[in-house]
Amino acid sequence: MDILSTSWSAHLLFLLICIVSQCGADYQLTVLHTNDVHSRVEQFNKYGSECDPDEARDGECFGGAARRGTKVREIRESVPNVLLLDGGDQYQGTMWFFIYKGAAASHFMNMIGYDAMAIGNHEFDNEPEGLRPFLLNTTFPVLSCNIDASAEPSINGLFQKSVIRELSGERIGLIGYTYFKTHEISSSGECIFYPEIERIQIEVDAFRQAGINKIIAVGHSGIKTDLEIARMVEGVDVVIGGHTDTFLYTGDPPSSEIPYGDYPQVVNDQQGGGRALVVQDYTFGKYLGRLNITFNDEGEVIAYEGNPILMDSSIEQDQAILDEIEEWAGVVRNSSVMFVGISHAFLEGERTMCRARECNLGNLVSDAMVSQNNKNPDELRWNDVGIALMNAGSIRASISQGDITIGDIANVLPFGNTVDVLELRGIHLLEALENAVIMFDLDTLDGRFLQVAGLRVTYSLAREPGSRVVSAEAICTNCTVPHYEPLDVERVYKIVTNSFLAGGGDGYTVVRDNKMNHVTGNLDSAVFAEYIQRLTPVAPALEGRVIVLEEDVIDCTGLASRFTPSNVIVWTSLLAIISNRLSTL
Repeated sequence: MDILSTSWSAHLLFLLICIVSQCGADYQLTVLHTNDVHSRVEQFNKYGSECDPDEARDGECFGGAARRGTKVREIRESVPNVLLLDGGDQYQGTMWFFIYKGAAASHFMNMIGYDAMAIGNHEFDNEPEGLRPFLLNTTFPVLSCNIDASAEPSINGLFQKSVIRELSGERIGLIGYTYFKTHEISSSGECIFYPEIERIQIEVDAFRQAGINKIIAVGHSGIKTDLEIARMVEGVDVVIGGHTDTFLYTGDPPSSEIPYGDYPQVVNDQQGGGRALVVQDYTFGKYLGRLNITFNDEGEVIAYEGNPILMDSSIEQDQAILDEIEEWAGVVRNSSVMFVGISHAFLEGERTMCRARECNLGNLVSDAMVSQNNKNPDELRWNDVGIALMNAGSIRASISQGDITIGDIANVLPFGNTVDVLELRGIHLLEALENAVIMFDLDTLDGRFLQVAGLRVTYSLAREPGSRVVSAEAICTNCTVPHYEPLDVERVYKIVTNSFLAGGGDGYTVVRDNKMNHVTGNLDSAVFAEYIQRLTPVAPALEGRVIVLEEDVIDCTGLASRFTPSNVIVWTSLLAIISNRLSTL
C-alpha cells in the first residue's frame, strides 16, 4: 500500500471515531512518539547496524532521521493537533555518538520538529557535563520531574519538570520522568533521582489546579513502571514510555518483532475514575508510534486507536534532512570504515540474546579482556588473571558475518569504559554472580546479566533471588594447564572487568565496595579491536559458560547434576580435573 493511501486511511478512521463518539466539543489529538533511538541518525539494517549499499538497494533498511522526518511531516499535514514526543535515550549506540556526542541528536531532532523529550539514563553516559551541550542546543523542552540537579551546576536549570503545549486553543500538560535508579546504571554525578510516581503526581495536581485536564507523562523507566504510573497516578491520560525497548502492536505485526501486548495498553487507575493509555515504540526508531486520542470536555479519553508505523523503505527519506546527514556523515564514515578483521560467525549482541543467556559476542569480548591481561606466565602458572566479568548492558549491537570495521567495534562498545584489573574474594565474586540474575525477567531484560570468561555458572530461576547459583567453577591460574575448579569462597581471585561494573554500575556494589588492588586499564573498544586484529578470522561459539535453568536442580558435586548436551562441556571439565589430580598422586 502506498504512503498516501496509508495516511488517508488512518485519517478517515480517526474521523469515523470522532463521528461515532458524537464529537462536537470533543477534542482530537495525535501523539507521535519515539524512544531509545540510540544515535541511529542514518538508516540501519535489521540488526540495528549500518545499512550497506546492497541492503539499501534491496529495501532492507529501516528508520533514520530523514525517513522519520518524512512521516512526521505527512501526518502533520493531514491532521490537526499533532505532538511529537521522545521517551529518552537519544544518546549512545553508534559512531555518530562516538564522534558527535549529543550534537547530532539535538540537531536532527530540531530539524524534525520534536515538541518535547524525556531524559533517559544514557543521556548521562558522559556525565552531566556531557548532557549540557544537548540541553543548550535543543529548540524543544527536555523534561524530567524526578531529577534534582541542584548539585550539578552544569545542567541545573537547563531542563524542566513539565511544560504546557497549546494546540487549537486546548492546553496539554506534558510531564517528563527518568528511571529512578539511573545513578546505578549511568554516570549521573551528584544528581538525585526520586521515585517516579510521587513526583509525577505533584505535576499532575498542579496542572489540574490550573484547569488543564489533558495530561501526558513521557519518560524512561520501563514498561512495568509505565503501567504502574498509569494505574497509580490520578489524572494522567497517556504514558509514553521507554527504556525496555518494548514493542506493542495490535494485529499482525509488520516485521520480525513479537509484540509484548496490544497498542495501546489500557489501564484503569486505582481510584476507578478514569483510564490511561500506555505506549512504547520499540527501539532505534525502527517504528514511529502513532496514537490518535479523542477527549471529551472533561478531559477523559473516550476513544483511541493507533499502532506503530514501520519505518521501512516504502517511506521516502526527507531530502533536506538527508542532505544535512550527508554533510555530517563524512567524519563518521571516514572513521568507521577502517578494517579491523573478519568474523566467520554472526556475532550476536542483541539484548534478547546477551541479557538472557550466554552469547558468542559476549564470549569474544570477555576473552579479549582476559587476553589483554595475559602477561604474567611463569613455571607455576599460565597467567595471573583468568576471569572476566562483563555486564551484558555494555554490549549494544550485533556484528554480521564478514568484515569487521572500527565502526562495528564502536557500535558494540560505545561507552568508553576501560578494562580494569582488580582482586575480589570468592564470597564476593559469588555475590556478584547472584546479582547477575537477581532481577532476571525476559520482559525487561536487565543489563546486569553477566557475560563471562574463565567461569562456568549454572543458575536455577526456581530458587529465590540471591540464591540462584546452583554451581560455579572458576578457571585456575596457579596452574600450567588451565582447568576449572569449584569456586572457593575463601580464595582471592584476580579478575578483569569494565570500569562501569568496577564502579558499582548495574547494582554491582559488591564489586565496588570489596575490590582490592584496582588498576585502570585501556579503553575497552581498543582492547577488543586489537584482539580481533590479532586473531582474525574469529568464529566464537557458545560454550556452556552460563546456563540458566527454569527448574531447580541438585548440586551434589559442585556442578549441576543435569547431564544434557548443554552441560557436556561441564562434565568434560570434571573428568579433566579428576585426571589432573590423579596425575599428582
